[in-house]
Amino acid sequence: MENKKNRNYNIFFNTHTVSGIVISLGLFVIFFCGAFALFMENIDHWETNEKNGAVIEPIDYQRVLDKVEEKGYDMHGRTFSISSHQDHINVFSRPLSDSSLVKSALAILPDSVAQGNISLELDIKTLEDYDESKEVKAHLGDFIYGLHYFRPIPVIGQYLSGLVALFFLFAIITGLIVHWEKIRSNFFTFRLKSSVKNLWTDAHTALGVIGLPFQLMYAVTGAIFGLTILIFMPYAMVLFGGDQIAMFEKVYPDPALKQYEVKGYIEQSNGVNTFAERTLSSIPDENVEEVFVSVSNYQDQNAHFAITVRTNLKSGFFNHIQDVYHIQGGEVVHHKEASSAPAYSVAVVEFIHRIHFADYGNYFVKLLYFLTALLTCFMIMSGVMIWLKARDKIAYKHKKKFNQRVGQIYVGASMGLFPGIALLFLLIKIYPSGMENRFDQITWIFAAFWLAYTIYSLFAKNYTRITRHALWLAGILGIAIPVANGITTGLWLWKSFGEGYIDTFFIDLSWLLIALISLTIVSRIKDKISEQEIAIEGVQIKEKKKGEASMPKVQKQEPVLAIKTSDKYTS
Repeated sequence: MENKKNRNYNIFFNTHTVSGIVISLGLFVIFFCGAFALFMENIDHWETNEKNGAVIEPIDYQRVLDKVEEKGYDMHGRTFSISSHQDHINVFSRPLSDSSLVKSALAILPDSVAQGNISLELDIKTLEDYDESKEVKAHLGDFIYGLHYFRPIPVIGQYLSGLVALFFLFAIITGLIVHWEKIRSNFFTFRLKSSVKNLWTDAHTALGVIGLPFQLMYAVTGAIFGLTILIFMPYAMVLFGGDQIAMFEKVYPDPALKQYEVKGYIEQSNGVNTFAERTLSSIPDENVEEVFVSVSNYQDQNAHFAITVRTNLKSGFFNHIQDVYHIQGGEVVHHKEASSAPAYSVAVVEFIHRIHFADYGNYFVKLLYFLTALLTCFMIMSGVMIWLKARDKIAYKHKKKFNQRVGQIYVGASMGLFPGIALLFLLIKIYPSGMENRFDQITWIFAAFWLAYTIYSLFAKNYTRITRHALWLAGILGIAIPVANGITTGLWLWKSFGEGYIDTFFIDLSWLLIALISLTIVSRIKDKISEQEIAIEGVQIKEKKKGEASMPKVQKQEPVLAIKTSDKYTS
């Protein structure tokens, strides 16, 4: 019985270790970039110097649709989604597939284009094609958000992030099983003066338990977001004959996204603006946060107009108002108040979305998420350091260089991401706004810096030096961010808050605090290393004075000195 118990323990322990090591770097990127992505909208406001509390300007939706038609696209039977983003409007429509649809009289493009996909960006004021070189467009928040689920990796990036989240779920469950008996007795144990391996083990266990609900939530929701398409694809093929839209409507029956039967072409007698004004007139302007519009079966007898307004009328998850109108008849076919919950499956999906992005709370909730995400990054790194310390033994002597290289690459790539993100923020403010391909150049510099720091870590050979230099660079760059913003925009910390630029003030202040904390940690690490170096040198000098330089006695002292050297390398 005891052998079986030990065997099961070893299985779970090895599963926990292997799954954790395999995904460690990817998981670090997900949580570190995800921590910043929580403030994606705030970062966008900081980038474009947008005031908080600005009233959302009404959009002439009918004119938007007319503009699309003027470009020569077939309009009959199309479903459009229209959303506004600061200074531009996004218009999207899937390709037409029904050959029985009547072409628009204004269709001047080839059939393959006129019936194809529509994806347009229009200036929010003029409704002409959006020229992003005229004004600064928000890119940074979206880039960091995309980085946290590996969007820069073509095709498979999102799926890889989902697999990492799934393996993380395995690591959490097996880690809980492995440490279950010791959690209660050793939870408050933190052996700062013990060996480095014990220090990393205590930190890994304690932070893992503290952040368990948070990490479990992100493992599940991350796997859902990353792998949903792969999971549902077989069901679409078997149960819905490959019709993904029909399957989507069954799984996520949102009235605003419903596909209606095409009944026949008709001249649009009712302008869609009437319906938008009817819904928005019932909501005070200061309570409107976001507006989403969709038009189904445009220019058809069965055309519908749906408007979803996200509000701040109440706290919680389902604080949006939604109306769906039949365009030809003008009647409301669906209405949802801010105080009511949507259909069950829609509520589940929205709940998952909102807890993942912390959309249900204010700055305080997002700050809690941010700090917990950074603690999770430390927990991930401590797990890798435990693995490296466990292999710093004679039994692994033949793999010493390989293990050392793996550790250096991991620590370098992980810690190099910190100053890399700070560099992104700084370049956003110092690069000229009208430069062609501005943001592409900024991201290439970021990627080159991150790669260069990872290569540098192979030559540093010292985990502490790699970490210390990354923190030092992040600290210097972090201080430079609010300074650069103040010089280029005039929005210094002492002015931005009073003038209503709350997000600008928040981001600048956050980077200043992060920089000061990083530089403080650097100074403490340096002092501790100096003390250890003095202690080691003192032991060596003492040994020489006593004449204890014979080989057996030097070997006898090596374990003690090795521990102190490890302290030096990994503190």
